[in-house]
This record gives sequence, C-alpha cells and structure tokens, in this order.
Amino acid sequence: MRIRAAIAIGLLATAALAGCSKSDGDGVASANGTTSPGATANATGAVDEKALALQFAKCIRENGVPNWPDPKFNDGGGVDINAPDGADPAKVDAAMQACKAYLPNGGEPKKLDPARLDQLRKYAQCMREHGLKNFPDPTDYGFQLDGNTSGIDPASPAYQAADKECQKFAPPPAGESPGTNTGNGQ
Repeated sequence: MRIRAAIAIGLLATAALAGCSKSDGDGVASANGTTSPGATANATGAVDEKALALQFAKCIRENGVPNWPDPKFNDGGGVDINAPDGADPAKVDAAMQACKAYLPNGGEPKKLDPARLDQLRKYAQCMREHGLKNFPDPTDYGFQLDGNTSGIDPASPAYQAADKECQKFAPPPAGESPGTNTGNGQ
C-alpha cells in the first residue's frame, strides 16, 4: 500500500492537494543530520518554514519510518512529501502524531477566508467542466485530493489541459487576493 502525504508550508490558504503527487524515486531519504529539533527563526523573527519541513522529515525518520524522504519545495511556498513505498501505515500515523509540532499550526489546518474558498470552488467547477469529473470541491481548509481513490493524476495530460484552461480560477499565490492571479496558484 502506498501512503502519500502533502504538507502545506506557509499559509494553508493555498490549494492543498493532498496525496496527488507520484513518487519519483526509490524512497531513499537523504541524510540531514545538521538540523536540530525546534523551530528556527530568521532575522525578522519569522519561523523558517523550510527548516521546519526538514525537521519534520528528520523527526519522522527518527520515529519509526527511517527511509522517509526530505521534502521537495515548490515555487509557490508549498512542499510535497511522498511516503516511501511499502511504509507501514501504523508507523507513519504514529510518527505523524509525534512530529506534528513541526507542521504549520501544529498540524491543525487553518480555515480559508471566504474569498479564497469561493475562488477554489470556481476552480473545482472549471476542472470538472474540462473533463475531471471526480475533481472535488474544496473543504473549508482547501482541496483534499487523494490520487489513490479519485483517479486524478496532476501529471496526466488531462489534468494539465484542464488546469491550463482553469488558471483564471486557480487560487492566487499567497499574499494576493482573488482576481489578481498571475501564477499557478500553488
């Protein structure tokens, strides 16, 4: 059984497509022995979200899932993590509980503001109108898209074509308001 997880770094007001990326490697994690537990802050006192994501991965490895990979960061402030193939779901769940302090908001999702939620609903409707019939509406916290059960693959030509057509409705990057989207909304 493949376990997949996506962890939104930064504001969870962006579309969180959980579990929709494919594993692109053998699941061997890179070593990250230089990061110590605890949040780090930059010169302005803001929490370094990338450092927290790396600490989260290290914590997962230290709590029973030794081949958990380091995160992959995207340009929109998000991070994707795929659990390694063959990972024991019970061990992953236990490690997630032990390490949730390294997740934004302690692992608890933040509700989206109404304007962003409306933008996400329009995006979901557009994706369905362009061939992805199983594309879900967002929850109050963003999208919960499980590629294992929905059959939706963001790397597929069908998804890419629909996404291109629906960019006018895609959630804007963090810090921009709906209607000003010039990026891919991630």
